[in-house]
Amino acid sequence: MYGTSFFGLLTARERWLGARYTVVAENVANADTPGYRPRDLVPSSFGRLVEALSPPPAGAGLVRTDPRHLPAASPPPDVRVGEGEVLETTPSGNAVILSEEVRKLAAIEKDYRLTLQLFRKYKAMFETALRLEA
Repeated sequence: MYGTSFFGLLTARERWLGARYTVVAENVANADTPGYRPRDLVPSSFGRLVEALSPPPAGAGLVRTDPRHLPAASPPPDVRVGEGEVLETTPSGNAVILSEEVRKLAAIEKDYRLTLQLFRKYKAMFETALRLEA
């Protein structure tokens, strides 16, 4: 159970980083769009990730009330898009600062590499434990 929860947390973190990368990439793509405001994801917290990965209470969840409704996809936990901090604005009303967005992309890459390294270390620990028992 502990291993599954840990892998679940790492997977959720990886999905959150992927969603944040998408939002920041949209900011870069709209760097010349008049009136565009940069967006970013609300930072996740460990407690909210644990709650999101906990099993829901009995009877809770989405209900399909019409056969034309699409089945519910599970979004990454704690992904909320908010408006980013506006530091300066161009005469056209655009508030995207490319150097700031590149800094965010570098931070996302660093966090992604850390998450991947944790995956690898945890997998190696399991492999070591399995070899010792064989």
